[in-house]
Amino acid sequence: MKNITTKILTLGITAVLFTSCLTACKISDNSKISANVKINGEEVINTQIGPGAVGSWEVSDSNAMTDELKKYFEEAVSKLDGYNHTPVALLATQVVSGTNYCFLCTSTIQANNAAKEMKLAYIYVDLSGSATFLKDEVLMLPGVNESGDKLGGWSYAESTEITDDIKKVMEKATETLTGAVYEPVAYIGSQVVAGTNHAILCKSTPSVADLNGASTYVLVYVYADLQGNCEITETKDIEIKAS
Repeated sequence: MKNITTKILTLGITAVLFTSCLTACKISDNSKISANVKINGEEVINTQIGPGAVGSWEVSDSNAMTDELKKYFEEAVSKLDGYNHTPVALLATQVVSGTNYCFLCTSTIQANNAAKEMKLAYIYVDLSGSATFLKDEVLMLPGVNESGDKLGGWSYAESTEITDDIKKVMEKATETLTGAVYEPVAYIGSQVVAGTNHAILCKSTPSVADLNGASTYVLVYVYADLQGNCEITETKDIEIKAS
């Protein structure tokens, strides 16, 4: 009888432990999953991915270039040869083991009369504060090819400032806009026709409360005629990714 009782107790304990193990090993849909990633060929460990975890790009509340951001940017681009990059606005950040940053910047080749371009520039700042340039992408305008040749009259803006005149153009163009609010971030370029076509980088935010309504960036094309009427003719989503 003693042996039988002992066996029953042992089986009971084993069953409890087995059940506990299954419960402990179960991963819910909202769990964070660790993964190793590489930046510039160097492994950055314990970066978390998955719902609610770090690692996704977040649109910046403020696009202002602080002294700290300028310092990071200048350190990162100082290692490049042949180009002059000037930061215009912080667009987004991504928390990894350190932080990835996406900036809008102007870029020119270090040569006389070099054409200016607008680019998205990505840098990585490690946990010690050291900044590394990752890559850049040209923010293309219609009729401006990858060699920088301007076709169809489009040209990049001399200044990216959102002036009072550009604000008025956007206000008129968005008077009847529904579903989203466009906040001008930078003036990208223009084309003179019978009137003027404008390209304006905007932060787009849903105007109706929506759990999935995160802000994004769009390149908004606005036509302003000679009478001062303005209308949006096209929008282009801006994808932010460092890979």
